[in-house]
Amino acid sequence: MYSLIIIDDEEETLEALTDCYPWESIGFQVIGSFRFANVALDFCQKTMPDVVLTDIRLPLKSGFDILDALSRKENKPLFCVMSAYDEFRYAKQAIKYGVQDYLVKPVSLDELTKTFTRIKEILDARAPLPSSDKENDGIDNVLVRNAIELMKKRTRECTLSAVADELGVSESYLSRLFKKETGINFQKYLQDIKMATAISMLTPPAKYRNKEIAEALGYTDSQNFCRTFRKVYGMTPIEYRNSRKNKK
Repeated sequence: MYSLIIIDDEEETLEALTDCYPWESIGFQVIGSFRFANVALDFCQKTMPDVVLTDIRLPLKSGFDILDALSRKENKPLFCVMSAYDEFRYAKQAIKYGVQDYLVKPVSLDELTKTFTRIKEILDARAPLPSSDKENDGIDNVLVRNAIELMKKRTRECTLSAVADELGVSESYLSRLFKKETGINFQKYLQDIKMATAISMLTPPAKYRNKEIAEALGYTDSQNFCRTFRKVYGMTPIEYRNSRKNKK
């Protein structure tokens, strides 16, 4: 069960989201609901949830202030934002923080279910991989586990050099160790993370453009992103998005 906090200054909306939606049926537990950003932020810094669902316009501080503060944490949560305003400037700012979805109020139960089902899939994918020769879960080498966490949290600007520097080892040592422990090289693992994120950003009801996804994932341009996506999945991002629309 993944932990979730909800932030909305409209009391009726907050109560409806907290008490009326069957969160546990899709794998989430609401551990806190707040009307004020400063109170929610203080709670998150003490008890970091897996997911934060927040309105953008809040008293004193905005939802983006919360995202900005929490995105600096090593164990930062996933973010989903809500707004009564379908404005591009908000959506663009949301991409900066790697927001999983931008929901325009009023949010339907079906839309909420689809969004959080996708978020759960992302959280499940982040779970440690089972070891083939150990009883305990996860990749045994602590250094590699830390490298993977950095790759997931800083996907946009992630490089082998930057991760090695942060972990205090040489690039060549980290590269060899990573391949030994995971079975694939660093760049391929990073590409897999980027492509999994791209899938979540292309799956309806998400409405990110190729350029926005490419920027969020650290590609130099949308053409580079599209070529990589097609090489991995055998179709273009637009073809994938259309295929998901047809399955509705």
